[in-house]
Amino acid sequence: MKTSELYDKISAAIPKQLCCSWDNDGLSVLPSPCHESKRVLFALDPTLSCIEYAKDNGFDTVITHHPLLFRPLGELNGSGAVSRRALKLISYGIAHMSFHTRFDAVDGGTNSVLCELFGIKDAVRFGPAGEEVGICGRIRETSFDRFAAKVRKTLGPDHLSASKAKEKIGTIAVCTGSGSGMTAPAIAAGADLLLCGELGYHETLDAKELGLSVICAGHYETEFPAMSALADLVSKIGSFDTEIYKETDNAL
Repeated sequence: MKTSELYDKISAAIPKQLCCSWDNDGLSVLPSPCHESKRVLFALDPTLSCIEYAKDNGFDTVITHHPLLFRPLGELNGSGAVSRRALKLISYGIAHMSFHTRFDAVDGGTNSVLCELFGIKDAVRFGPAGEEVGICGRIRETSFDRFAAKVRKTLGPDHLSASKAKEKIGTIAVCTGSGSGMTAPAIAAGADLLLCGELGYHETLDAKELGLSVICAGHYETEFPAMSALADLVSKIGSFDTEIYKETDNAL
């Protein structure tokens, strides 16, 4: 299948319209208009190690959650990290596409997968106006400490940061990756706790004073489980050889 056609078919299932206004995902590298996708590697990030793995193992396409060209690229000479990755992909003849905040926002995406992992029901979308990428729902009431232990066991973060505002929790707001700007919407949605990948010190402190507990379980750890869902979606589009790449060192 032509890579451009594959991108269009995935975009039909994960519409670009769901992206946050500041996002820049999409088909970032297309070696040629007739480039075909037969072997597809899925990863959370288009790192150099991921790109080298793709080249060494004969993958022609890399699909990630995080964009390659998130910010404008002022040079393409290999002096910067992003520039170096882009040049590697081009020189190896490997296409790259990403599905970022729209994959957070779509049913079956990153936040949906995390809700399934923790049995969160009656889920509704929440977030800043017009960018409701998070999910808020209910679990059977439990203690903060017990839920935190479950998060540690399920996601296996190298470091779990927790801020307890309440002893008991029954309503959980889920925002994979960065939870920045999501505490106020979570409180407005009636959440007892925000489960995210990372959150700044001051926003966490303010959330606690307003009665919202926070668990930060790692940016990578909260989003990587959804890579299998993305791979499953692509497998339904066509017959591809697929593999999910996991970074060996993601402790950031």
